[in-house]
Amino acid sequence: MRRLLAGLLILGAFCALLGLGTWQLQRLEWKQALIVEAETRPSQPPRPLARLLQGEVDDLAYRRASVTGRFTGPAVRVFTTLSDPVGAYEGPGYWLMAPFQESETGATVFVNRGFIPFVLPPDATVRPAPQGIVAFQGLIRPDDRADWMTPDPDIAERIAYRRDIAQLSMLTGIADALPVTLDMPAGEAGALPQAGETKFAFSNRHLEYAITWYALAAVLVGVVGVAVVRRRRHR
Repeated sequence: MRRLLAGLLILGAFCALLGLGTWQLQRLEWKQALIVEAETRPSQPPRPLARLLQGEVDDLAYRRASVTGRFTGPAVRVFTTLSDPVGAYEGPGYWLMAPFQESETGATVFVNRGFIPFVLPPDATVRPAPQGIVAFQGLIRPDDRADWMTPDPDIAERIAYRRDIAQLSMLTGIADALPVTLDMPAGEAGALPQAGETKFAFSNRHLEYAITWYALAAVLVGVVGVAVVRRRRHR
């Protein structure tokens, strides 16, 4: 019974290590495509979001889009850690994702109004969403779907851990959200939420991580193999 239990634990650890390595390879492919998009698309001229969405959604990441409409309903806080900020605030905090209804189509797109740190300075004030009809140019971001490592959202507090449009819709009760989100441009210096923090440069160590996980799996096989050989010799 002990040998069976030990074997199952070893097999589980081996499968987990292989799974983590494969997941890192998938992240590597995603990161390489993201880097190419961030380097080329922001320089393209802005176009109305509704017209851009008539094409392939997968080709829109980091394109500049113009929208006109109004903010509607409560926002969702999406956990993040901001480093190397453009503005004054950084560290752990939230993206403030607010539903925005387009005037042209009536559809709703989630707009990232900006960053809010966990710990606010005594004199800091988080500005509410603008009232009435507003127009701006934002950067299109793809749907950032939650995966098996993403914590479940906090429904009561409207807190999510990825910019997953399905989760944002669920937390706000919106049924017609568009399949992309928008990052607002930077506003007045020192204002909160702190917009204009879209990242265009990314670290890419996923191949290194994948090799590490696969190497650990190989080490595990080697250790188990040596142990089996020694046990047989001492019989």
